Amino acid sequence: MEFASRHGLEHEHTRRELTHRWESYPFGFGNWRRARNVVRGTLSGRSITAFEYHFVLWSDDETVERDAFRHFLVCVVDLDHPVPALSAVRRDRLVWHPDEVEGEEFPVDSARWQQLYVVTGVDADFARTVLNDDRAQRCLQIDARAEWRFVGDEFIFWIESGLVDESLAVALDILRPLIVAAESYPR
Repeated sequence: MEFASRHGLEHEHTRRELTHRWESYPFGFGNWRRARNVVRGTLSGRSITAFEYHFVLWSDDETVERDAFRHFLVCVVDLDHPVPALSAVRRDRLVWHPDEVEGEEFPVDSARWQQLYVVTGVDADFARTVLNDDRAQRCLQIDARAEWRFVGDEFIFWIESGLVDESLAVALDILRPLIVAAESYPR
């Protein structure tokens, strides 16, 4: 894979165990789950595992989608220590997050952000530290249907219809200030 070679990353065609490692959206739904074009290594100074995640929904009474092929770029960034749970999910995708939105909702002082995203977490100070107004505006620069969450010692982001290509490096560069702020938060 050219992207992996260009960035000095290891590439595997598939790693099935990644499709069952996490239970929260975008995982835990559908059939025929696949993790393809898996890359591992250091990208933009961060230890990452990224892959194209696919699954099929034959039918779903919870949403309006039927017989849908779903595809995401998923990137898991290793953090240097566990942090409180914090998520940013798209309002138009809340139906996919039943019982997964952990903690309370935190407002962000941006009309566009508030229109597109819901931020939830378990620690208000952590939420304010990580997602201040400047970082929220920076996240909006990702011209894609992106969502993310901090869970334990991982930062996971996923982009609907994304591929393991240069868009991964761009998204990681845009999101890096969130990661740095999270790791700087006192334990």
